[in-house]
Amino acid sequence: MSFRHLVRIKSTDLEGHLPVSMGLSRITGISNRLAQAITKKLNIPASERIGFLTDVKIKEIETVIGDPVTAGIPEWLVNRRKDRQTGGNIHITEAQLILQTKQDIERYIRIRSRRGIRHQFKLKVRGQKTRTHGSKGTTVGVSKRRR
Repeated sequence: MSFRHLVRIKSTDLEGHLPVSMGLSRITGISNRLAQAITKKLNIPASERIGFLTDVKIKEIETVIGDPVTAGIPEWLVNRRKDRQTGGNIHITEAQLILQTKQDIERYIRIRSRRGIRHQFKLKVRGQKTRTHGSKGTTVGVSKRRR
């Protein structure tokens, strides 16, 4: 069994010294929880390093990442539930995830939803306060008295 310093999974180079679940979470679109579910589903030990994985195991990991629901991963772990185009529960990663997020934001702006308007004006979207943080103008606070 040979050790590889770089392993390529889903067009991402992962360092071989990382544990499998930690390395999988470095792929855009895969959370820690999903990475742990993948390793448990494929019976990979928690202490296993990515560099020691065989090519067969890497192919299995890529197929599970490609369609986790059919592999037996719960559907609440996927990042695209009830997709607007397909209607199914899908999981997308890498550049496709970034593109889909941009398209979602453009759709919010086009339909003039509250979320879209806040994106358009580059304000906080998820209910955070904006009095002191997130502003690029003058600061709010106590001004020093001139002598």
